[in-house]
Amino acid sequence: MDKTKTKTMTITELSRVTGVSGASITVLVKKWKLKPTKTGAYNRKYYGAKDCQRIIDYYQSKAKTGAKTVTKNEIIQTLKDQIEDQRHQIDQLNEQLKMAQINLSQSQQLQLRQADQIKRLEAPQEATGAVVSASDGKDTEESDKDKKTAHRTGESAQGKDQKRSLWARIFGKKKKIKF
Repeated sequence: MDKTKTKTMTITELSRVTGVSGASITVLVKKWKLKPTKTGAYNRKYYGAKDCQRIIDYYQSKAKTGAKTVTKNEIIQTLKDQIEDQRHQIDQLNEQLKMAQINLSQSQQLQLRQADQIKRLEAPQEATGAVVSASDGKDTEESDKDKKTAHRTGESAQGKDQKRSLWARIFGKKKKIKF
């Protein structure tokens, strides 16, 4: 890109001199509305010496004022940094996944314990034979009605509980349970 005495040149020749693609020079030619001075063989367009020098000067000044060329090593280092950042993110996500699995396991264990406790509360205890209300004695009238109904129909309270779903047994009418 030395300043030499310019002559008429084609866009291809200008791209070789400036080190810029032919498409970029074509865009600049259209932007500046430059007209070719002559047309040669095979319909090649030659631009005047002044226009060629103007294009060369434009790209030389652009190269000096901040068009930073990125080297292969800089690109490789940038890619390595990006890969390292992604590995760090993957490690964080794996750690979050482990914590979620631990929380799920603990939740399942708590649910199993709760189900066992519910079964123990619902199962009659043969040793004491006492009746305990799950509602601390608040629903004694309802439980008396249930006893009378069960006695009339010939069903025991235990048989009724077995027919009801687990949800109904847990959250349904509160009944006295024998321990």
